[in-house]
Amino acid sequence: MSKLQSKIETIKRLLAFVGESLDNLSFETFDSVFPAALTAIKQVHRLKFELATEYDSISLKSYENELFSRAKLIEDKFDNIVEVFSEEEKRLEKELYGTIKQKKLTAYKR
Repeated sequence: MSKLQSKIETIKRLLAFVGESLDNLSFETFDSVFPAALTAIKQVHRLKFELATEYDSISLKSYENELFSRAKLIEDKFDNIVEVFSEEEKRLEKELYGTIKQKKLTAYKR
């Protein structure tokens, strides 16, 4: 296996790991899962930069579609996670606001 193919396979494995990590991401596992996924994404960027400097675009063109589709799936998963976390943040904000309002009412009644 050539150095190019080896790096491409490493990128594929890292992208698969990130995808699986995002699938397993929840409020309870965020602190352990997200940093590992972020580290893998940084490694993918580093490898991508190395490939761009070492090889011409013609050599990399044959791998572009597959890697792009994997990256796009990860981007979609991440967008969905951000949406879920944003909705939870809004729900908690409303709940907190209601609690503060109730506390003020209780204090006013005294």
